[in-house]
Parts: sequence; structure tokens; C-alpha cells
Amino acid sequence: MSLVRSLFLAVFLLLTASLSAHPEWKEAYCIGVIDDEYVFDFKVKFDAPSYYVGKHPKEATIKELDALMYEPGRLAAAAAQAPNDFLRGTRVYADGVAVPLELVGFPTAAEVQTLSKQQGEADRYPVIMTARLRTRIPRETGIIEVVYPEALGSVITNLRRGMDSQVLMTVAPGEKGLFKIGEAHFTLSGFLREGFDHVVPDGWDHGLFMLAMMLAAASIGEALKRSLIFTMGHAITLTLVVTGLLPPVSNWIEPIIAATIALGGYLAYRQKPAQTAFFLVPLAFGLIHGLGFAAAAADKLQDIGTADLAKLLLGFNVGVEAAQAAIILATAGVLWVLAQARLETTTLRRVLGLLIAIAGTAIMAFRIWSLTKGA
Repeated sequence: MSLVRSLFLAVFLLLTASLSAHPEWKEAYCIGVIDDEYVFDFKVKFDAPSYYVGKHPKEATIKELDALMYEPGRLAAAAAQAPNDFLRGTRVYADGVAVPLELVGFPTAAEVQTLSKQQGEADRYPVIMTARLRTRIPRETGIIEVVYPEALGSVITNLRRGMDSQVLMTVAPGEKGLFKIGEAHFTLSGFLREGFDHVVPDGWDHGLFMLAMMLAAASIGEALKRSLIFTMGHAITLTLVVTGLLPPVSNWIEPIIAATIALGGYLAYRQKPAQTAFFLVPLAFGLIHGLGFAAAAADKLQDIGTADLAKLLLGFNVGVEAAQAAIILATAGVLWVLAQARLETTTLRRVLGLLIAIAGTAIMAFRIWSLTKGA
């Protein structure tokens, strides 16, 4: 009987080990150099197998990694898709404007498998490989920002410009690592682009809110008017924070923003907006969202001088409004096509509104949990 228990215990421990993350996981790190010709060459070292399964090395289990490495064709298929995904997930901004990236080198399936075997059976993970990227930075650039694929987790980053300046930082998933190499130069076009990107593609939660606003409106014109009122509110609080008339808020603004998404979805579900809601709701929500952006961009706002304030307030808010209008028009186009097919859209509006309300509530709960956990 003791032999049976021993065998059972051994099998249990083996299964438990296969489902746990490898204890020797390592964070990704990047070394980047900007030369005298303003060529930005940077190398990102990361655990390739965990990236291929789309997880942080700490979260990828040995069972998942073994399935990737040993099931026929899986590693090759993942390695074929990974370079494009890595390039899409990595972004570099010069003074707020995205610059095109070139992927110079990326690990192949054969290289990953070979290194894993060389490390031996006991130490087959992590398999640290290198992706090399390059871009050319416009001359007189003041601030470089780098975003990495979220599956890498936090990336320890060491950036330098020749021997003049160097910065060592940890860039969290989805955030921008900021490297100041000279005097910041802000352009109207840069703020326009950043305002648009703030909604599409970066602000998926903002997009949900605009979708709810469109679904609750009686017409395209009404939705566009509400969008404009929302942007006015957004601009008011952003202006107050930038000019120092209102102190920056804490990260607790994020669950409040999620609550506005939930309420916007509920209004779309009701399909009976009150007359007072036409003006007050988008204005109030805009004021809240403006505080959220100011909190998220607090570091960058410190570098903005008086001469650049007008560019920021005009460019960013016009960019936001353009992205919102794009979401409204795209949604209206889909609803028009369904109406032409003689399909009832009221039920669809209500269902989508309810789903947005549920999603907003879930996002709010998650953000509250994240803040209390980190407190």
C-alpha cells in the first residue's frame, strides 16, 4: 500500500512541476544606442519560448513550453508568426511622433531549439534570444519613447546616445519608456497623432465609451454633437491640469473612467436618453477622461513650455475628436448596412449597450483590485 501511495505522490509532484512556471525565469532587457547619424539601434533580449506562447516568462508553464517545443510543427509555426507580432508590438516615438521600425534580426525556430538543447534537460528554459531593431531618428529630436510587446512583461532598458547621455529604467507592459536626449520639440502634427492614438488604437476603453455614445444616440448628428461636447469637457480639465490651475489626480481616476463606460453602456441599453443627459452626461464624462489623460501623461506634461501649450491643447483634442468621429461613423455605417438588410437594429443596440455596461463594470472592478493590491 505504501508503494501505491509513493507512486501516486510521485505522479502528483511530476504533474505539479509540469504546470508551474520555470523557477529560473528572467526579465527581458534592452540595450539601445543612438549614434552620431541619429540611427537608433537597439537589441531586446527575451525568453523566446514564453513569448511564442504569448505569456510572461513568470507565467508560462513548463507544460505549455514543452508542448510548444516538442509537438511537431508548433515551434516552427509560432516562430514564423512571432517576428511580425514583435514588430507590431514595438513602437518608437520621436517627440511624440511614431517612427518606422526595421526588424534587423529575430531568432528562428532552429536557433531556439538548438540553444535549449545546449542548455541541457534540467535547464532547457528560459531560452534567452535577441531581437534587433533599428530606426532613424529625426535630427534635433528631444525625447525618445519606446513601447515593447506586452507579452514580454516589464523590460529593463538601457538607452544611451553616444557617450553623452544614458538612462536605465524599467518599462512596464503597455507603458512608454522615456529617454530625454535633448531639448524637447513638440509639434502640432505630433499632438494630433497622439490625440488620435489616444483613442485608436491605444484607448480601447475610450473606444468602448464612444461606441456606447453612438448606440444611445438617435442619429449620427446627435452622436457627433455629443462627441464634441465630450471633447470640450476633456479639453477643460486637461487645460486646467497643464496650466497648474488644477493639481494632477491619482491613479484612482482609472476606475472612475471605467464607471463612465459602464454608465454609457447602460444608457445605450435603455435607449431612452433624458433630455438633460444630452449635454450633461458627455460633458461630465469628458471632464473625467481629461483628468485621466493628464494623470497618465504627467511626466511628459512637465516638459511642455508655455509656447507649446496651444499646440498641445489644439492638436491633442482635435486628434481625439477625429478618432471619436471615426468610431461613430464606422458604427453608423454598420448599422446602416443592417438597416438596409431590413434587420431590426434596436435590439442589437440594446444588447451591445448591455455588454458594454458589463465590460465597464468588470474593468472598474479589476482596476480597483489592482490599485488596492498595489497599495
